[in-house]
Amino acid sequence: MFGYLVTAFAGVFWFFRVLIMLLYSTDTVFPIVPMNATFEVILLFVTFVCVILVAKRKMLGALIYLIAQCSYFGVDAYKSIEAIINGTSQTSNYLTLFISLIAVVIPLLAIMDIGLSSGKKGSRRNKKTDWFYGTTDYERNFDERADKNQYKF
Repeated sequence: MFGYLVTAFAGVFWFFRVLIMLLYSTDTVFPIVPMNATFEVILLFVTFVCVILVAKRKMLGALIYLIAQCSYFGVDAYKSIEAIINGTSQTSNYLTLFISLIAVVIPLLAIMDIGLSSGKKGSRRNKKTDWFYGTTDYERNFDERADKNQYKF
């Protein structure tokens, strides 16, 4: 369930960044501005592929997602923190810092979720119920002596 939630947040965040990029390309005034438009477009394509891989529970997709997000939003967060410390900050710097933190936290949560759930696969065996659930034969076999009447009251 947590994996679905992380994937949904990643998809919503990707859609949000697409909207930011569209607003930037149409010269619409918006407080959030991409740091580098070319790199952001490349990042959007890489992120889209990585979100699909995260949805398929692939650790490689989550790692590439984390590296891509940290390489772009980490620099953006550093610049925002530097502006806040120097006292030259505006409201948009705080908003940019918040978005950058979200962009780094989502891939970290994806890595934690995939890593924690992949360790559970071997421990699902239960010797008390494997005689029935461990097979592919879930139907009860009847022989010729079985009562096939359907009693209804």
